[in-house]
Amino acid sequence: MYDLVLGESTSAGDTIFVLLAFLLLLLVLKKFAWKPLMGIMEERERQISKNIDSAENSRIEANRLAVEGKEKMDETRNEALTILNNARENGERIKRDMLEKAKEDAERIKAEAQLDIEIEKQKAIESVKSDVSQLSMEIAAKLIGKELTSEGHAALIDEYIEGLADDK
Repeated sequence: MYDLVLGESTSAGDTIFVLLAFLLLLLVLKKFAWKPLMGIMEERERQISKNIDSAENSRIEANRLAVEGKEKMDETRNEALTILNNARENGERIKRDMLEKAKEDAERIKAEAQLDIEIEKQKAIESVKSDVSQLSMEIAAKLIGKELTSEGHAALIDEYIEGLADDK
């Protein structure tokens, strides 16, 4: 059976020689190639591990930044809503104040106008009284044919004017 694997011309000495050469080659490879190869493999493993850790840290940082950005966006949105609400409230308050001031001004102007009307009315009444008094004296003078004095008939004229004012 060994003959089939090793062939017919292989002897035990050749097998030992091949085995020793193989072991010697294995020792040389272990000394000169295996350690540097293992060093390269360990360095590569460390580099891959470092890259995995770096990628994980980057992912965690990206998630943190995404959450932080969302929080800032929400905060900014809330601030904007607050500013808009304050602006609306201020606008409404200013509108109410302006309407109230306009109403007060209108009331004041109306009261001043009524006062002016009352003053003008009193002036007109006094003017009419004076004109009526003057006219009455002229009419009476023409009817009687002589001039009436204001002292003598002042009470009569005032009484007549008062009667006219009470009738209205």
